[in-house]
Amino acid sequence: MLVVGLKNIPVIVCLGLILLFPYAAQDVSAADSLKIEARAYILMEQETGRVLAGKHEQRPYPPASLTKIMTEYLILKDVQAGRLNWDDRVEISPRTEKIGEAQVHLRAGEKPTVKELFKAMAVYSANDAAVALAEKAAGSETAFVKRMNREAARLGLKETHFINATGLPKNSYPDPPKVEGKNQMSARDIARLTRQLLDTFPDVTEITGIPTFAFQRGDSEFSLTNRNRMLPGLSHFYPGVDGVKTGYTSQAGYNFVGSAEREGMRLITVVMGTDSNGERFLETETLLNYGYDTYRKQALIERGKEIPGHRSLPVEAGIDREVAIVPTETREVPVRKKEKSDYQVIVKANRNLEAPVRAQTVVGKAWILYDGKKVPGIEPVTLVAKDSVEKASWITLVSRIIGSWFR
Repeated sequence: MLVVGLKNIPVIVCLGLILLFPYAAQDVSAADSLKIEARAYILMEQETGRVLAGKHEQRPYPPASLTKIMTEYLILKDVQAGRLNWDDRVEISPRTEKIGEAQVHLRAGEKPTVKELFKAMAVYSANDAAVALAEKAAGSETAFVKRMNREAARLGLKETHFINATGLPKNSYPDPPKVEGKNQMSARDIARLTRQLLDTFPDVTEITGIPTFAFQRGDSEFSLTNRNRMLPGLSHFYPGVDGVKTGYTSQAGYNFVGSAEREGMRLITVVMGTDSNGERFLETETLLNYGYDTYRKQALIERGKEIPGHRSLPVEAGIDREVAIVPTETREVPVRKKEKSDYQVIVKANRNLEAPVRAQTVVGKAWILYDGKKVPGIEPVTLVAKDSVEKASWITLVSRIIGSWFR
């Protein structure tokens, strides 16, 4: 692909292409009508990060085992970078053996693999598996938690702080990590972290979406059922759900992060502080039903298709006086099915093209705006020349000049 630099050439901002598509910007007002029985909740569309509904989504609360989403994310980063391998053996420490609550009863000296521990953590929410992975990845849980907080800061999770890799209260640890404060996250931060996890490691749903699996301990194995009961064959099955994480402590209540993909649209849900195990799944079902009943994906910019109002650019001294321009990528947004609102597609393009121009030469970019602002999570799209335009002969150029005298 040829690239024409845009910094040192005149550009024009083409405003006013207003497309009528159904949509409501960050429809958090839906909280009143949804009547979700939870301390806080959020509904987010994954691709764009648009918030479709929410209540108290910016207030920090105890996340309980939703903390493990960050633990999962960092372990997957280590596997991706080659610092850990799925088949690596992890020697269980005496400290890990003492970790309580949800667990797979690991014993000091045992050596399960990274993959086995990851599945136990992601599927069964095993605290001892999470601590074992943290110690393996960073040398100690304290060092790992410091890394968790650094990563949270890097990702812009401003209502988040971790004091351990599990989400347990400090008094549940016989030897807690040496990190001050308390575990806290907002529903918005949890949704953003989950989006980052799914964007970076989409295959993680092959693990989080497992309804049951056999955990190997020495020569024996036992079956573990996913604590996410919205998966196939479980009590609150919902079509399309393939993750992500449950959490519970007496202080946090019953939390759940859900992820579902249907009709080409993936939604992320977070409910915090519901009153029972079953209620968190029922409230999640209400959010997902609202999302899929109310919204659909709509392509505002389509790869290879001309943008209305910006179909071509003039070419100086070319055989053809214009060249068609097209986007190199498609951009979709969640839009309401039964309402209309204004979107804008703005284009910045080089209007001083001079022949010859080669096909696929970069000539500009296009952005999607809503309410005059760029839509978070939607990157600009590169615009290129659809065809080549050769330089016109001097005879053609002279005849054009003469012809212009008699207009």
